[in-house]
Amino acid sequence: MCSALLILMLWGQAFVESIRILELRVPGHAAEGGQALLGCQYDLEGDDLYTVKWYKDGREFYRFIPSNSEPSIYFTMPGVFVDLTKSASTVVALDQLTQESAGRYRCEVSGEAPYFVTVSAEKDIIIHLLPNSGPRLSDLNNEYKVGDRLVVNCTSSRSRPRTQLKWLINDQPVSFEYLRGPWERISRERADARETTLELDLTLSQKHFREGVLTLKCQASIAPLYQNEVIRHILQIQDQDPFSFNSEDNFDKMVDFEENSYQNIIPTAVSQNNIMTG
Repeated sequence: MCSALLILMLWGQAFVESIRILELRVPGHAAEGGQALLGCQYDLEGDDLYTVKWYKDGREFYRFIPSNSEPSIYFTMPGVFVDLTKSASTVVALDQLTQESAGRYRCEVSGEAPYFVTVSAEKDIIIHLLPNSGPRLSDLNNEYKVGDRLVVNCTSSRSRPRTQLKWLINDQPVSFEYLRGPWERISRERADARETTLELDLTLSQKHFREGVLTLKCQASIAPLYQNEVIRHILQIQDQDPFSFNSEDNFDKMVDFEENSYQNIIPTAVSQNNIMTG
């Protein structure tokens, strides 16, 4: 009888040990002030669910016990705000993320008695502070001509980590030799954030203009959560031909030139006729 009982216990233990977590859905990156949805899909393989627990950096903050009259329990801790209305056995909704929300999150699933087999999986979340406005340009004119020096700054508002900036001309990346920076400075809004500036400095040539227009673009990004850009279209100033009829002023100058030339020619012609008849 003892042998039969031992075999039964071993068979039961082998059966319930197949409990496994199928998928842990924890965003690797999230935005400060936003939300995060944590998912834990598991297979009980015939066992009954005893509890699902969630931990942050080793501290429990959420528990789901299906046998309780109120299955969901939330334990307060810095940076972790659980929306119980959107949380259940396989999902936990976090709201109002802060910098303290960053850390390692673990899902722990346990089967019922007598074995209480427990499995777990974990993943880190990094919290980013995204810029509160798009990139901005400074010291830029609306028109330039070939040979002009173009110097312009692109600045992204406060962020954590630093915003990555990129210059493009006519949708082509600008060579590093024409870039200065990037430079950082502490934000006046938040000491834990930085503003970033990247300068473009180059002398314009005809190749920079397409049908008289240069398209200038600055892109700002924090992968994988944020991307924004600012675009400016710059017109080419054409060099003026002094004998061109493109303006009334040039036309008047040409008329004066022809009249003066005509007056100088006539006396000479008359003088020659007089010599011939004499």
